[in-house]
Amino acid sequence: MRYASRAGVLLFAVGLAAMRVSAGPAGADGPSPAIPFQLERGHLVIVEGSLGQLTGRRLIVDTGSSPTILDVRIAQELKLQGSLSRLELFNGSSLARTSILPSLTLGPVTARSLPVLVSDLSFVQRDVGIRIDAIIGLDVLRTSFVIDYESRVIRFGSLPWLPESVPFASAPPLVTVKIQVQGEPARVLVDTGASGLLLFRKPRGFDLQSAKRLQTADNLSGSFEREQVEVSDLRLGSSDLGRRIAYVANARESVSRDYDGLMGIPALGIKQIAFDFERGVLSWK
Repeated sequence: MRYASRAGVLLFAVGLAAMRVSAGPAGADGPSPAIPFQLERGHLVIVEGSLGQLTGRRLIVDTGSSPTILDVRIAQELKLQGSLSRLELFNGSSLARTSILPSLTLGPVTARSLPVLVSDLSFVQRDVGIRIDAIIGLDVLRTSFVIDYESRVIRFGSLPWLPESVPFASAPPLVTVKIQVQGEPARVLVDTGASGLLLFRKPRGFDLQSAKRLQTADNLSGSFEREQVEVSDLRLGSSDLGRRIAYVANARESVSRDYDGLMGIPALGIKQIAFDFERGVLSWK
């Protein structure tokens, strides 16, 4: 996840407890009804859903996170109990409280007895200017779905045909795909919470032109610096994504050996993106 100029956060499932995720069936003639969303900062997908008995809550849909994160205010309102656990992020780690959320509902998707991390999401709220009650990760988003950034709706269930596709390089709890950066192969996390392409700095890096601009970004582990660069040749599958602005940042070795970075969606010119968990395919247009 990454929020506006904020930094990406990679959260890894820690096997807190068993849970059940179910989705209502799609209609016989197509996908389930469209769920409208609010698009903030040009990339953040914010929907309304229910957390326990609390309805009308604002939820960020973040495919770069797992498990789901609950704001501390909501945990207090629901009187949730929990224990401390370590939160692993690409630039560090911190302590967070874990708990079990009785239920979470987003459109046709309902998760019960859901293990969650409880954290202060005020830094996200300051960034986007509205209250955020939870960040929904791929631990909940297990049913195939499509995000339509033009129509600003999400649909679960049967997927539309989209002209471009690549297989998942890795499956949930987090989804990665292979890309080409300056002709070099890379594997990136598909992150709807990211504002663009963030590459991890490595000893043998990509041949990128630096804009000589450093930015300070924040996440749940604190602040870090990222460098703006220009990618002149970026490819995803057979799609030539052209010349794009990207960022380079340091990452912990335990993360950078598994992924080469984070891939946001709208900043790459993608209008629709579909996660097909049955076939293990990412498709877009």
